[in-house]
Amino acid sequence: MTLFAGILALVALLGTLWVAPKMARIRLLEPDPEDLEAQPVAVVIAARDEEQTIEPALRSLLDGLGPATEVVVVDDRSTDGTPRILAELQAEYGRLRSVRVDELPGGWLGKSHALARGAEAAGEVDWIVFTDADVVFARGAVESVVRYAAGRGLDHLTGGPAIRTRSFTLAGMIAAFGVLFGLFTQPWRAPVPGARSAVGIGALNLVRRRTYAEAGGHSALRMCVIDDLGLGRMMKSTGGRSEFVYASALINIEWYPSLRSMMSGLVKNAFAGVDFRLTAVIGATGFIGLLLIAPFVLPWVPGVPPLARGLAAFAALLHLRAAWKAAERSGLPPATAAFFPIGLTLFLFTLWRSTLTALVTRSVVWRGTSYPLRDLIAACESAPWRRFR
Repeated sequence: MTLFAGILALVALLGTLWVAPKMARIRLLEPDPEDLEAQPVAVVIAARDEEQTIEPALRSLLDGLGPATEVVVVDDRSTDGTPRILAELQAEYGRLRSVRVDELPGGWLGKSHALARGAEAAGEVDWIVFTDADVVFARGAVESVVRYAAGRGLDHLTGGPAIRTRSFTLAGMIAAFGVLFGLFTQPWRAPVPGARSAVGIGALNLVRRRTYAEAGGHSALRMCVIDDLGLGRMMKSTGGRSEFVYASALINIEWYPSLRSMMSGLVKNAFAGVDFRLTAVIGATGFIGLLLIAPFVLPWVPGVPPLARGLAAFAALLHLRAAWKAAERSGLPPATAAFFPIGLTLFLFTLWRSTLTALVTRSVVWRGTSYPLRDLIAACESAPWRRFR
């Protein structure tokens, strides 16, 4: 038991010394509202039944744009008040265009198809920003990311937003998710050519139009459930230069309204996040359970030697520090790091729920549409960016 605790402490220490400095070096972008001039850019948004969030999100975006930017919203078969809101905003803002999708073609996921339609409607622009219908933008945010990407010769730039939450438990779950994001995607390696690391965040995915088209656009992502990560993988796998930044000063979202809704929402894409591989689910369970959760459990197990308790507690403190940093980067209260072991446990529960639901029903349900699991797996197996697994 003492040997096991020593391994936990050593792994936590090495992880802290290796991961923490690299995450700390990732750049934090700031908006530059004084200079809104930029290269021609289009912002593309896929919207399906977004009446609760789309108006404040679009107003924040449209009120803070420079003259070279337009916004294209693709209304993907919405049945709520989304079409009415878009019509009202179009009458108010000349740079907003709306494209309606009434029927989903075969062989496409709804969001990927909507984003492909939006990119087609964007016209002749140098850059496209793909974002979501609930993202609130700071003034000058779009132009700031374009200037940064152009100045560094990038083809793809993605950023993590600030996250608004309504509860301590939800914030804690997101902080735990942030630690896993850093460990499993290694976002600091995204700019390294040839590195097996690629990142894409749905709230902010900026692409150079030419490189995006050469890579196949969203047609190459037509059956990709995690289209945001898929876009980052696609751009890098075809030779594009990519980078991940912290964009909390530029954009913010309310990712989910509650912990329950987050766990429910992740059911559709947690299994997809490991490319529908059961071996990856088992491996992730072992890694998270043995190395990340066990240090919080071991000190309370009867009969454990004092030295083992101390080593496990040391590992737990290092993990809490990582969760505190993850919360800080997402604009969450640092105290939510205390929820870390519970958040990890709930994540594993959600991962297995996602896996078993897909395997039993042989499908994935997304926004009311059911997609055959065999088609989704086939798309993952044939994707040119599968080396990023």
